[in-house]
Amino acid sequence: MSIPSARPGLVVALDGPGSSGKSSVGAAAALELGYRFCDTGLLYRAATWLAVRRGVSAADPTVLVALVPDIELAHDGDGRLWRVLVDGTDVTTEVHGEEVDGLVSAVSSVPELRTALLERQRGIAAAGRIIMAGRDIGTVVLPDADLKIFIDASVEERARRRAEERGIDPDGPDGQEILAALRRRDELDSTRAVAPLRAAPDARHVRTDGNRFEDTVASVVAVVREAEGTAEPVAAAKSDASAEPDASAEPVASARSRRAASVEQPIESHVTPLISGVALVARLFAQTVTRVRFEGAIDEIPREGPVIFAANHISNADPVILGAWLVPRLGRRLHWLAKKEMFSWPIVGWLATHGGMHPVDRSTADIEALRLARRILDEGHPLFVFPEGTRSPDGRLQEAKDGVAVLALRTGAPIVPIGIAGSDRVWPKGRKLPHPGGRVTVTVGRPFRLADEVPGGGKGRAAKGAATRLLMTRIAELLPPRHRGVYGADVEEGVAVS
Repeated sequence: MSIPSARPGLVVALDGPGSSGKSSVGAAAALELGYRFCDTGLLYRAATWLAVRRGVSAADPTVLVALVPDIELAHDGDGRLWRVLVDGTDVTTEVHGEEVDGLVSAVSSVPELRTALLERQRGIAAAGRIIMAGRDIGTVVLPDADLKIFIDASVEERARRRAEERGIDPDGPDGQEILAALRRRDELDSTRAVAPLRAAPDARHVRTDGNRFEDTVASVVAVVREAEGTAEPVAAAKSDASAEPDASAEPVASARSRRAASVEQPIESHVTPLISGVALVARLFAQTVTRVRFEGAIDEIPREGPVIFAANHISNADPVILGAWLVPRLGRRLHWLAKKEMFSWPIVGWLATHGGMHPVDRSTADIEALRLARRILDEGHPLFVFPEGTRSPDGRLQEAKDGVAVLALRTGAPIVPIGIAGSDRVWPKGRKLPHPGGRVTVTVGRPFRLADEVPGGGKGRAAKGAATRLLMTRIAELLPPRHRGVYGADVEEGVAVS
């Protein structure tokens, strides 16, 4: 393939191993540059998912190739080809499932399938001004790309990132399994007979060990700007095509500033009439079906600056009650992370979109949602989260993910623990409508900062588990014994008592 040079923008081939960050980095860089973005791995994931669904084996390449016409990538409105359509149905969530994780390497190794998808990928790139991410983009798919970048990190670093994104202790059994799985996949990808994973000889290398996400994005943007001729070279000594960009050079800092100004729009902070009206209606509704009592350190809740509200989650009534009473009491707009399925519901989805809620894909590690959560706090807004990630099936606290603790440690935001009791009996999980009667008690704990109370200031991998345990025990202290669940023993032992 020969890509014509007379086009607006470049064709950029972005290669790298699994969990090196090429997809998230490539998407963010493309957004800043005004480029389109395509993660070609989605095509192989879609083929794998469809093969499983239709009972097609990787050992039957003819039938496997016949699946390709049913697969389509669709953009998200910003030029990013994020969405996967099969027969016109959006299956983006499904293709990121664990079953696909375990099978995609074997399916993507089928030569006939790779050949069938080759022209599809080249067709996407042909219009130019695009970053194409994958594992053989610069060596096989787009060998004549205007610019080739190989983004990499050690397997240990990549495993740590994936574990943290999923709220898993990297040093625990699940974290070690992620490390082992990445090593297996690296071995498969680098030794396969067809299109083995390797950097193109003329690729620019970007090593990301120890980098912040923003630093890596800025490095990639700077390299593209240099190749476009719209920025000075990253460094005079870096003229060799395989040299690594200098992340401390001025063009990188400028790229980061441009990204902050042009990509990240300010988070809404004011309480709109819609939010006030919904809160009023929610209070009236709640008062017709139950008795709600708020108690505890309500007056100590910060009235300005970033704050994380962390509560147990035992009923659909929880966000309704919390928002209905806290919004008018605090006079601040609350930002919530909510399951993305809610946004497709009639009326509810519209209200969620305009009421401070932000979608989270719970079927995978939603990196974008975590970054948004951090930005909400960095810009000084309150964020409401349920550390368990989902409603408890029996009203008792379940094991929490480490994500909230990591967020608190990295931002330094104070946490306000909240214990909700009784709402599971008013509106049990699985019931469409609430039971009239009963009492719901919401107890607000005193604000605290995890970094002040976790040994070593919360630094180090082991600290995340300790921070999560402390956070959840603070919530458990606010609950009656029947709700404390797995953290009940910690309350009895005084783990979270200052």
